[in-house]
Amino acid sequence: MSTAVLSPPTGLAPTTKEAPTPQITTRRVHTERTTRILLVEDEPLTAEVFARALSRDGHVVEVARDGLQALRRFHDRMPSLIVLDMSLPALSGSELVQRLRGEGHLNLPIVVVSGSSRQAAAIDDSVLQPGTWLEKPVKPRDLVRIVRELVGGAQ
Repeated sequence: MSTAVLSPPTGLAPTTKEAPTPQITTRRVHTERTTRILLVEDEPLTAEVFARALSRDGHVVEVARDGLQALRRFHDRMPSLIVLDMSLPALSGSELVQRLRGEGHLNLPIVVVSGSSRQAAAIDDSVLQPGTWLEKPVKPRDLVRIVRELVGGAQ
């Protein structure tokens, strides 16, 4: 097999082609901390409106439509905060709160968004701490503000 040697144009010295020297650059890697929110709401429109508002604020939102689904999703991916309706199929919001607190998740913020009263739900304020109770109707921007206060905002 023959090799071809290319000569430079007349009058120019031969050049040696070297592999380019790799450039070492310092690049800052931006790591984004996100807040994972478990939104437990059986009313599809309310779930969509709240999920959209929280997502736009930079949070990762996972929606559960009933209490049992919420419990499974909670254990699959531990959220930073739960937004919870009290009137749910399969397992009520109060039962979900009692189970989670009973499992030792005492520092998990829970924001109850419900049309029922605290007395009807039989939940003491201390059980929600850290967290709060919001009576429906709730404006999405108010929910976002409360979530920011509880988790320090999406970073």
